[in-house]
Amino acid sequence: MEQRSTAQDVHRCDLCETIVHSYCDFCHVNLCKPCIGEHISDGYDKHKIVPFKDRGSTLIFPKCKEHDHKNCKFQCNDCNVFVCSSCMASEQHRGHIFKEILEEYEKMKRRVENDIRRLEEIVSPKCKEKALYFETQLSNLDGTYEKLTAEITRHGEQWHREIDIVINKMKTETSVIKEKHRDKLQEHLDEIKQQQDLMKKALLALRDIKKSNEMSKTIEYMPTIRIFSMALYKVNVTPPTFKSVTIDREQLLTLFGHITPMSIMEPSLPLLFHYKELVH
Repeated sequence: MEQRSTAQDVHRCDLCETIVHSYCDFCHVNLCKPCIGEHISDGYDKHKIVPFKDRGSTLIFPKCKEHDHKNCKFQCNDCNVFVCSSCMASEQHRGHIFKEILEEYEKMKRRVENDIRRLEEIVSPKCKEKALYFETQLSNLDGTYEKLTAEITRHGEQWHREIDIVINKMKTETSVIKEKHRDKLQEHLDEIKQQQDLMKKALLALRDIKKSNEMSKTIEYMPTIRIFSMALYKVNVTPPTFKSVTIDREQLLTLFGHITPMSIMEPSLPLLFHYKELVH
């Protein structure tokens, strides 16, 4: 039952609200002197009345499940159950080994006290430190990922600059080739025009020979058709072409860089569940 108190922390009787005098260790009830009789009216052996300052000092042994009127003061090691004196003498527990509950209680009490000390002095401060660490991580989460994305962006901008350099270099190279191409085309055009001029002169000479009746001119004629026919040979000057490489996105990602995976270290789930069951 909940212990009642005023703003001045004065403990009061749970039955009549007057100032407390005693306490029932079995029922966990605050009692004043007049209310003690009423509280134990259903049987004195069902209650343990102690001064209020000594509340919680009475050890409450477990009730025997087989013999309702008896308390268990031993534990059976073989069956792992609490037993009373009647159980110990029964056929069910013949030859079994027993240990006193009081000894086990005192041993576990020391363990509980040690656990309390370790929880308060070691585990709890470390847990508080961890909580502060994760609170700080959460508060810095946006900033952390902003830095990460900014770093990726900077690297991307550097890639763009390098790509622009490559593109500009290829454009410059293309311009140089273009001028060479222009010069070569002009060179062949000049040669053809020169051949055309020579052909015109040759045609005039041939027509003159054709009209002439001087035998020597015709006989001394040196055929020029073969020479001029060479000008008809096709000369190809083809411009360069750009041979692009297919962009492999996966390979590009590998070349660009990679994001390391998030690292998570957690305690084993069975241990975590054990602690959850312990505190509930």
